[in-house]
Amino acid sequence: MAARRKKRTFEELRRAIITELSKGEKTVNQIAEATKAQWRTIDKQLIYLIGLGKVQPVFLSKYVKIYKLAEVAP
Repeated sequence: MAARRKKRTFEELRRAIITELSKGEKTVNQIAEATKAQWRTIDKQLIYLIGLGKVQPVFLSKYVKIYKLAEVAP
């Protein structure tokens, strides 16, 4: 029987998303691949991070969503 991988907390996943976005603009699928998470989970966590002002959308369409880290005000 295969060992189950410990499930990450939302906080750990959000840190992983921010780490990926610190490398540049990314689509939801690129973030999902890099963090080994489902795209739907990433999409929901990005909405949460937008609400906190940490992430902002660059481009949104029916088929693709691109995000980047929010710019920090001086």
